[in-house]
Amino acid sequence: MDEVEVTVSASEKHPLTVSELTRVIRGLLESEPMLAGIWVRGETSNVKLSPTGHLFFTLKDENAELPCVFFGFRREHRQQLADGVEILAFGDIGVYEKKGTYQLVVRDFIVRGEGELAQRFEMLKRKLAGEGLFDEEHKLPIPALPRRVGIVTSREAAALTDVVRVLSCRAPYLRAILFPALVQGKKAPPSIISALKRAEGSGLVEVILLVRGGGSLEDLWCFNDEKLARVIYGLKIPLISGIGHEIDFTIADFVADRRAPTPSAAAELVAPDIVALRKNLSNASQQLAGATLNRLRLALTGFRTVKAERFAASVVERLSRYDEALGGDAHTLARIARQWLQAAKHAVEEQAVRLSPRRVLGRVRDGMAALDSSAEMLIAGAKRALGVRLQSVQLAQAKLAAIDPEATLSRGYALVWDEEQTRILRSIEEAPVGSGIVAELTDGYLRARVSKSSTKGDSKGERRGGSE
Repeated sequence: MDEVEVTVSASEKHPLTVSELTRVIRGLLESEPMLAGIWVRGETSNVKLSPTGHLFFTLKDENAELPCVFFGFRREHRQQLADGVEILAFGDIGVYEKKGTYQLVVRDFIVRGEGELAQRFEMLKRKLAGEGLFDEEHKLPIPALPRRVGIVTSREAAALTDVVRVLSCRAPYLRAILFPALVQGKKAPPSIISALKRAEGSGLVEVILLVRGGGSLEDLWCFNDEKLARVIYGLKIPLISGIGHEIDFTIADFVADRRAPTPSAAAELVAPDIVALRKNLSNASQQLAGATLNRLRLALTGFRTVKAERFAASVVERLSRYDEALGGDAHTLARIARQWLQAAKHAVEEQAVRLSPRRVLGRVRDGMAALDSSAEMLIAGAKRALGVRLQSVQLAQAKLAAIDPEATLSRGYALVWDEEQTRILRSIEEAPVGSGIVAELTDGYLRARVSKSSTKGDSKGERRGGSE
């Protein structure tokens, strides 16, 4: 047998280490979109839960095996997984560099034959909840009295009839706009998404109702679509869901800004009863009128108090001026009378010198007597007039003194004010126990705090106590 010589030449490429080659393979596998977010079906074996809480197991069928790892399995508080169970595992293909093997990094799984739809529902619910799509802080407030509402449902749905009936009865003023969509089957999610976007983009509605009547889990499954949930989360208009019956829950209900147990209940949330509204408005009107009347009464009381004080001060000032004026008038009148009498006397005396002494003296005596009589009458009349005016002034001063707060205080009385001295207290109800009061006396103020109070008819005097 002839020998054949084989020449082995070194490769022009740099040789890779095992680690380098493994990293290259890992990069190729983990960057492949077809190997991310995939479902794998198989039977479990070699199930082990590590002390760190990670779950390791193998998925196999009759021809192949696939290592799997579920990191943080224990933190999720999931049910235990045993060998020999057929599951649907959801995850990404990755490479375990230490052993140079590829594996499925599991994010969730469903046990086959044990309510797959319910498990898929719980998986999506956990996922979206972890991302914060259900958090209350992201939910939009529902308008209290919207005037335009959008309805997303099927034209033939019984839910549409129920919603229109409720809106017509409770809020005939409200305008409802239908954005039709399929609400059952595989084509329903994109149809609902399209209707929601049309409603938001129309600019015609203030709130959206997403409604459908009751049905089985399969009938309502279109409302558990992940894309639909993310569209609802991103809406700028508040959305109320009314899907199925009270016991039915969908992913759309959790993402919605408000969930109603039925379509009719959803309509009631956006349509407050017009009768109740009128009653509330009437009550609010009465309360507003009462509050306004109380404010006016308080203002009127304060105005009257200020007006009385100002009027009293004005009257005192005017009476003082009148008193001074009257005194001045009396002195002036007396002075003028004396001057007139002196002038008349002087004129008579001059005439007496010119005339016969005897005859003139007689006439002078008569004239002087008449003058004296007239002067006395004039002075007496002036005194009477002055006396009448003086009595009027004195009477006015007496009346003013009767209402003068300072005079009242000088007789031993006191004015009791609230702690800020903004109003005078007229009843013990205005000074509850523990409140502060100020007592105004003729020469100053006393500050106190109420510890007890009692009515005048209380014999024991300690029903409310006294003041400190």
